[in-house]
Amino acid sequence: MSILHNILRHIANTFSRKSYLKSSPFGRWVAWDLFFLLGFSSFTSCVDTVILPDDKTVEEDFWKTKTQVQSMVNGAYTSMASEDVQRKLIIWQCRSDELNVNTSLSINELNQFDSNNLQTDNRHNSWASMYSVINTCNLIISKSAEVMDIDPNYLEGDHKNVVAQMKALRGLCYFYLIRAFRDVPLVLEPYKESSQQLSVGQTAAGVVLDQIISDLEEVKNDALSTANVTDNVQKYGCFTRNSIYALLADCYLWRASVNHSISDYKRCVELCDMIRDARGIAVKRSSNSSQFDDDGYNLNLFRNYFRSFVSGNDSESLLELQFNDNTGLCNAYYKSRSTSNAKPWFYTNSYYSSIKKNTNIGLNVNVFNQLHTSDAITDVRGFESVYNFNTGVEDEVMIRKYVGQNIIGDVIADAPSNRSYSGYRTNWIVYRVTDVMLMKAEAMIQIANLMHEEVKSVVSQIANAGSLHDSVSIAKSVYSKVQEISNSLVTGMRQVQIVNTRAQKDGISLYDSLEYKLNVQDAETADFARAVANYVSSLDKTCEDLELEVMNERARELCFEGKRWYDMLRYNYRHMNGVNYTTLLVDLGDNQAKNHEGFLSLMARKYTNRNGSALVANIKTEPYLYLPVLKSEVEVNALLRQNPAYKDRATAERNY
Repeated sequence: MSILHNILRHIANTFSRKSYLKSSPFGRWVAWDLFFLLGFSSFTSCVDTVILPDDKTVEEDFWKTKTQVQSMVNGAYTSMASEDVQRKLIIWQCRSDELNVNTSLSINELNQFDSNNLQTDNRHNSWASMYSVINTCNLIISKSAEVMDIDPNYLEGDHKNVVAQMKALRGLCYFYLIRAFRDVPLVLEPYKESSQQLSVGQTAAGVVLDQIISDLEEVKNDALSTANVTDNVQKYGCFTRNSIYALLADCYLWRASVNHSISDYKRCVELCDMIRDARGIAVKRSSNSSQFDDDGYNLNLFRNYFRSFVSGNDSESLLELQFNDNTGLCNAYYKSRSTSNAKPWFYTNSYYSSIKKNTNIGLNVNVFNQLHTSDAITDVRGFESVYNFNTGVEDEVMIRKYVGQNIIGDVIADAPSNRSYSGYRTNWIVYRVTDVMLMKAEAMIQIANLMHEEVKSVVSQIANAGSLHDSVSIAKSVYSKVQEISNSLVTGMRQVQIVNTRAQKDGISLYDSLEYKLNVQDAETADFARAVANYVSSLDKTCEDLELEVMNERARELCFEGKRWYDMLRYNYRHMNGVNYTTLLVDLGDNQAKNHEGFLSLMARKYTNRNGSALVANIKTEPYLYLPVLKSEVEVNALLRQNPAYKDRATAERNY
């Protein structure tokens, strides 16, 4: 019964705090009816004796009005914007190369993440807060239809919008869970009564992901369009059509990376284009918008890049968790406690804190690497995102994004400054427009890469052709496909170029997307055949380089936004063989897929003053990418099976 017990514990802890209704802007809309629906007795009872209301008690007086439904919906969003969830969104992905645990704080549970030696009793492995949100979503999906028969103000369109939002919020929770734990319990019905059977085993991540995608495809157009929402908290704090498209695109991108699926990459691109097209209608260009051709995305000017992280609910956002007091984020990036000399849980490192002018493209270049050595420093994002950026400071490098309260809008380093510990009013951005643009870029480059595998043999065929006629015929047979590859590369890098250009003070990008275009016309000449062969032969290196450049641009644009670890995992999966995503890890036995050496190199590089290779030595196979199931969960639920990387249920075994 551990899942429900932890749900109830989380609900009790959340709703019993006096700060609950103050912690999120949704708090002022959460009706007190919600307390009674969730069972006020739970706030004073121990976990073992808590009883949820059943259909014969409290629920008879609930689910009567549109207002009550909205109270529950707002409560679901407020639960998602809890201190515990915020901490999980950062800690679960802190093994990326952008975050270094502040080991001087001697917080054992965080140090386990630093050393990649996670123990099964680490409280940060708890998934209770996520399942609390999921259960609320399930309850709303299950019960809200009844209100249409009672309250004439609750119309079918209202109900469809509610269900769309709750399936999207549930899907977001499951998407975080499978990327943190891989195989997790899939629960689609609410727990409403204490007598229900509560023990649930895991479902393979691939099956959970398919469920998320199926749900989102079903409801994606039932949510309100952004243009039809006027209140900023509702527009950016709730799922609208565009934010559902963004989540769905992200899910397709993940599944495509795991399964090496060109059709999933193409669906990701379609959804990204749907967001762009919708923004052309919903967002009016203003004096703050970019003046260059941004492909219709209506981006802010470079000097307003940081506005999203200061004021929140900016026009570039698609979905933000709404906070009036974001203690979890404060602890992670600003101060671990309220004393004047307190330090944050996490720093960053020299790969993110300085610019290196280097013409090389590779895994181990600085994120803010400049490809052209003669270029002046014009990218504002490093200065906005990291304190003392590019000043030579390499120890205890503090993160500025989500901490700084002023917009620099220039290439000027900023020193750490004080802000209030309490009332840390900073939202957490789940999706914003440039994230979507770079999803599209990643998908387009991978489409080109997978198509390249279909035509790469023509290079030797043309070289070995017996006559000019034969070589031209071979080139003609693949010309249309090679053109398609060319268009995919150009379109993908066009997204990178736009995002990069917007961030430059001088408006000049590091990239020229047309550099990757096939510049040859169909002709009956040797030059035509030679040009096709040369272009195809260059694609191995081109696709490899551009995959890394998209990753680097995502790191520049989205650093410290909870994206990097998942970017690294997608990169890893694209280079893994033998992944069986629809089978539980524990059932694969010795047939675990090996992690990519390039991925391990990325993991290791942040340990600039330690032996990074040794610290990632145990991350050899897929199970080690994921967190262990919390020991207390396994002990009370016989259906849960521990991640095989943690066989002794105490600490990770080295996997040599």
